[in-house]
Amino acid sequence: MKGRLELHRLSGPKRAGEVAVTVERLYREGKRVVVWLADGGRRGIMDEYLWTFRQLAFVPHVAWEDGMGEVGEPVVLVGRPANPNGATVLVVGDDLPPEAWVAEFEEIHDFIPPGEAGEEREAWWTRWREAGGA
Repeated sequence: MKGRLELHRLSGPKRAGEVAVTVERLYREGKRVVVWLADGGRRGIMDEYLWTFRQLAFVPHVAWEDGMGEVGEPVVLVGRPANPNGATVLVVGDDLPPEAWVAEFEEIHDFIPPGEAGEEREAWWTRWREAGGA
């Protein structure tokens, strides 16, 4: 499947706020979302942050773990390649996800930090696109 890739430019290295705002917007648009957070600590922080990043913020979500099976929440935080809520949108919240898994989504959002790290990340997405990903 060819996905639509949207790269968001960050002004600094921190991405949690941008991820939360993007996830909230996608949820309000009625989309089902998987948020990739390979790091368990970051997944826990984002789980909490989605309830508190803005006064009156409400993004129904679950931090999914192996063994939970399918879930009904419109937003799911995962640490391994899974799509337990039948999402069509992938939001990359930290490290780059497995390339083959990314192709399962219709829409992909990633956050590009400034500097060399951002250039490397952008190069990865360019290679992914050229290989037929988007």
